[in-house]
Amino acid sequence: MTQPLDRTEKLPQLGALDEEAGEFWVANPFTMPAERKNLSAFEPNRLYLNVPDAPFLDASFASAADIDADSRSVVAADFNRDGAVDLLVCSVGGGPLRLFFNRFPARHWVRLQLIGETSNRPAIGSRVTLHCDNRQIVRDLFAPNPFMGQGPPQLLIGVGDVTQIDRIEIRWPTGQVQEMSQIPVDRDIIIRESEDTFEVQEVVQPAS
Repeated sequence: MTQPLDRTEKLPQLGALDEEAGEFWVANPFTMPAERKNLSAFEPNRLYLNVPDAPFLDASFASAADIDADSRSVVAADFNRDGAVDLLVCSVGGGPLRLFFNRFPARHWVRLQLIGETSNRPAIGSRVTLHCDNRQIVRDLFAPNPFMGQGPPQLLIGVGDVTQIDRIEIRWPTGQVQEMSQIPVDRDIIIRESEDTFEVQEVVQPAS
């Protein structure tokens, strides 16, 4: 069936069965894009949390993300700059963009902005290793490109209760390896390729 623009729309009766093809259509599928309809029904969205050493946790209801619109795109980014990843959801068939703020208890984090010189300027393809609290956290930098959306080419890394990062190792796309030490948390850190120092920026949250 096709999904109407809203729940009050009248749907036509099912068409006659095509004996040769063995199927029927409510509408001509080739005209559906122009009519702003699609082949999906109203199905609630699902949100799963990656829990260490455990199965994924279904947090759809608790997060209020289980709206039953026909959502097609989601951008994960820190929209209010509090160090937690939020979700911007876009649905087809009209309706507003929905922004779901992350309300989990605050923990420490660091946001890295890498600037390439010999490498490509956004440093896409870099690998970052954080050394803190006797463990390593490894992240690859890429440009988040969900369907019909785009996120910032940054690394937002949660570090839990750690109050200072002992060392950061960056392997740039050129193969060059760069190390920084004593990195503060809860800050935006700018690191430029081939420079021995990093720039610390205070986090300015948008006005509510």
